[in-house]
Amino acid sequence: MVTATDPAPTLESGLLPLDPRVRLLWWVEAALAAMLFTAVAGVVDAFAPLPVPRGALTLMVAAVGAALAGAVPAIRYSRWRYALREQDLWLRRGVAWVTISVIPYRRLQFVDTRQGPLERLFGLSQLVVHTAALGTSGHLPGLDTATAENLRERLAEVEPDVAAV
Repeated sequence: MVTATDPAPTLESGLLPLDPRVRLLWWVEAALAAMLFTAVAGVVDAFAPLPVPRGALTLMVAAVGAALAGAVPAIRYSRWRYALREQDLWLRRGVAWVTISVIPYRRLQFVDTRQGPLERLFGLSQLVVHTAALGTSGHLPGLDTATAENLRERLAEVEPDVAAV
């Protein structure tokens, strides 16, 4: 019997990391976002009357953006883990707020893979699983494309829960 004071069961030995290339992808995405915010700050800095010297806002936004773009993808990568267990797909993600999702195989309705232009450039894909519960799904980013396709095929073979349909 599990009580509220018992520690949560750990899966650390069976957890799989994402493909390491996803860190580079996330760094590129974060750098592009930081550059966009810096450009907006530069326009505001150039045309809006601010109580700080010209360029100060742009410099502050660029510094914070660079720090976040450098740190968050690495932390995000270290926090993402998944496990294919006997009866379910286990996902852990989150930097500040950690979310653990357990998706029973029997509740899967369909499984697909997605690839955006940057993911395609890095040879990565996302695995997306849709469940019987309305509006719920799970996604697993940063997988090698072949791995994502193999997982998609493996999960597609699972018999759905006919009572849930």
